[in-house]
Amino acid sequence: MEFKFKFLGKTCWFLEVDKKFKIGCNPSFILKKNSDVKLVSPMDDSFKNIKLWLITECNPDSFDEEGVKVIEDEAKIVSRKECGKYLRDKKNANIYFVDWFKKIDLEIKGYKIVVEVIPTYKGGGFLSNPILGKANGYLVTIVDRLGKIKRIYVTGETIYQENIIKTLIYYPIDIMIANIGHIKNSYFSGEKSMDLVMLNSFIRTLNPTEVITIFSKGESSRKEMKKYIELIEVGEEKDI
Repeated sequence: MEFKFKFLGKTCWFLEVDKKFKIGCNPSFILKKNSDVKLVSPMDDSFKNIKLWLITECNPDSFDEEGVKVIEDEAKIVSRKECGKYLRDKKNANIYFVDWFKKIDLEIKGYKIVVEVIPTYKGGGFLSNPILGKANGYLVTIVDRLGKIKRIYVTGETIYQENIIKTLIYYPIDIMIANIGHIKNSYFSGEKSMDLVMLNSFIRTLNPTEVITIFSKGESSRKEMKKYIELIEVGEEKDI
């Protein structure tokens, strides 16, 4: 199987499979005032032929009312029930609200696709809950007409956590798409997401064949992060 990955900004991207169809993640276009986050235009051809959308959580960096407009009516959508408020008008779409550890079987263009929801965890400050609202990661297993199997792990916004590893450790991971975040410096209530140490822990334990690292923040933060790790740029394509 041949893949092409393109980063579209925030936590949005697509993965094209054998030039037949695309799997997309997290369409979102609304920006905060004075934001320096770059985005690919919703009018771009990148958003055509996306037959499966994976939505990790219902927050402004992942999904919003503008993002839903790029989803084609016949597309399949895997999401959390909290995102249903944006999907009421998608009458012809196949929408699946799936919680942790559940899986669904799909068929797209003759390919069998199994989507399993992987838990995500968000650590916080001293007084914050260790799980700050549920979100979904995804293990996507693609089987082509010849029976060839590829597995893609989409981390979503998560910290490194043993329960994630227990779910994935027995699968060979061909592609890991990892969301690098940052730490808001508050001892009492700060939210912590995946940092470079956690990313390396994921890589060491899961040993994925290919790792794609995305960074959803603005250009000033991106410039600082690039001192430490190679990041795929907004609008950049990568053949896998």
